[in-house]
Amino acid sequence: MINFEIAKLKLLFPRLRPYLLAVLAGFGVVGVLITLMGRNPLDAFSTIITVPLGTAHGLTETFKKFVPILLAGFAYAIPFHARLFNVGGWGQLLFGGIAVTIVGLSLSHSPPPLFLFVPLLILVGFLAGALWAVVPAVLRAYFGVHPVISTIMMNFIAVYLVNYVASTAPWAETEAAFAGHPKTLPLPTEARLPPLGIGGHAGLIVAIIVALAVYFLMKKSILGYEIKAVGANPTAAQVFGISIKRVTLLSLILGGAMAGLAGAIEVMGVHGRLIEGMEFTVGASLGIFGILSALMCACNPIGLPISAFFMSMLIVGADAMQRTMMIPVEVVFVAIVLMVLFIMMLGEKMKMR
Repeated sequence: MINFEIAKLKLLFPRLRPYLLAVLAGFGVVGVLITLMGRNPLDAFSTIITVPLGTAHGLTETFKKFVPILLAGFAYAIPFHARLFNVGGWGQLLFGGIAVTIVGLSLSHSPPPLFLFVPLLILVGFLAGALWAVVPAVLRAYFGVHPVISTIMMNFIAVYLVNYVASTAPWAETEAAFAGHPKTLPLPTEARLPPLGIGGHAGLIVAIIVALAVYFLMKKSILGYEIKAVGANPTAAQVFGISIKRVTLLSLILGGAMAGLAGAIEVMGVHGRLIEGMEFTVGASLGIFGILSALMCACNPIGLPISAFFMSMLIVGADAMQRTMMIPVEVVFVAIVLMVLFIMMLGEKMKMR
């Protein structure tokens, strides 16, 4: 039995080796940078690890970051398997938050009970993100417009739409105009996600269910097979009767729905309202962190929850490191980017062997 377990570990190690080497290399470079700043790198690394995992507040914050990063990661990963690049998770997340806020405030005068209101708003966010992805999906499927271009343009529209909704009656909170960040009126209590203690809020349960659904979609369903077939060889897929347009539309729209769901959960579980700039955490967009998490695990639906949690842990730890040791969070961002680059380089090198 012990020999069998050792044999399994030997088979698993070559797959994990690029990730382990990338983490060591990334933190090695950052350790040198921290040393040049006159700080102790061991103290910094200890803070990065112990605060998000060793304290109740840190673990709660890690889970709160984990949920939108995981969903934004799926927003990139699902289309990626069809060789489509959705960098619009940022905008799709915002539009999901916009839709949830407008619907939630519209029903605030006579709100339904929580057990009906919360699922309704989650569905609204899901559909809103899907709707925001329809334009780039149609442009790609029928006009050949690259989704990187169209999704970036949609991001900018969503940002300014948030500003409009958060500063315009009947949604805006009047005092917010003087605070520098426009924000809407708060959602009613019945529209808020229940807390889960150190798990953050009930959005964590939604994220876990979605992760299982995406795994089933990509590994067990016909659509998942079609998405991967188109990504591997679109000409062969078309010869065997798979509609490239259909797969393009569905994969991009499903990706948008994931990000829209993330926006709904951020509004309902974290902020309680729509706030300009809510998509940022420690200086960078949740959508960007989602893309980095997806790239870190090659968009694998099994690996993405792990990489998203690791990313969330680094973000919370970096914030604590900046507060306690006066080391900029950007130093950890350097580590994250280097890890992704090293993983991609080492992964390609292993493929060529």
